[in-house]
Amino acid sequence: MASGSQELERFVHEALSRGESKASIATALASAGWRDDQTRGVLDAYADVPFVVPVPRPRASLSAREAFLYLVMFASLYFAIWHLGSLLFDLINVAWPDPADANFLSRSDHSMRWSCAALIIAFPVFAFVSWFVGRDVARDPIKRLSPVRRWLTYLTLFVAAAVLIGDPTTLVFNLLGGELTTRFVLKVLVVGVLAGSVFGYYLQDLRREEGAAPGRLWSGRGWLAGAGVAVLATLIATFLVMRTPMEVRQARQDQRRIEDLSALKAEIEGWKHRTGSLPSTLFELAQQPGARLNLQDPFDARPYEYRVVDARHYQLCASFITDSAAMRNAAAWTDRQWRHPRGHHCFVLTLPERKDE
Repeated sequence: MASGSQELERFVHEALSRGESKASIATALASAGWRDDQTRGVLDAYADVPFVVPVPRPRASLSAREAFLYLVMFASLYFAIWHLGSLLFDLINVAWPDPADANFLSRSDHSMRWSCAALIIAFPVFAFVSWFVGRDVARDPIKRLSPVRRWLTYLTLFVAAAVLIGDPTTLVFNLLGGELTTRFVLKVLVVGVLAGSVFGYYLQDLRREEGAAPGRLWSGRGWLAGAGVAVLATLIATFLVMRTPMEVRQARQDQRRIEDLSALKAEIEGWKHRTGSLPSTLFELAQQPGARLNLQDPFDARPYEYRVVDARHYQLCASFITDSAAMRNAAAWTDRQWRHPRGHHCFVLTLPERKDE
């Protein structure tokens, strides 16, 4: 195969040197059985300029710099598309919640924070590298034929095509199974729109490489601007739904207080099991060998309060800055004994009954 290619290149070069036109050379080669794609690549390697010998066109070469730029561009594209879809899925889950899933709000809150962070970083990287690569290609159009660019473009087309095939297949499967819901249909549409837009843009980009006239709808700047608007709108909608950083921090502080009280509760029950009575003070608990207890609030240094009610009941008190009933993930609190209002609150706790009592 390599020798045949070399013979073809020598023939084309010799024919052009003798003044034959590209059209006549292509006709002769077609008559001899050469395919059009084989001859076109060799003929296009020479420029249509008048000179005594055939003038070769500059050929695209693979450099480490180009490989780095294209790998960063496509990797940031995949990362941004994935998290854009994840954010849209979370927004759909919030708008159409599943009553059977009590913990989806707490999961979606964490997922939305992660996806927002990913989009805020990944999409500007993709946009900047795309602009930078586009500027290089405009200055030197031969770079459009970069091998790494073509390979990654076709890989992206393959992934997008696979998603576009699997997306309606999943829709039809659920339709036949009678499990079609509004939020499922919306998620299918989100996947279809994201994969379809990527597939359409890069397919048009390949057509421009092959010499077709670029379309107005799928111009690079227009697609990038449209993607930026979609990302910005999704981020704004997410920020309106998601808890603020201050609310998240306050909830984590109160969760730390609950963890401290839970540790004190476990030590009090262990003390009662060993001695048969409740400890008189929390300091008495902390004096035990190996005990590692927090006796005061780690954020405002207020001491936790402890009071004995009777032989089987006692109180643990702390000050909270959130209301657990108003938290988005309140349904995830399976232990109701630690639910609290905002402000100072005392939990009345009961010692577990022992079988020998």
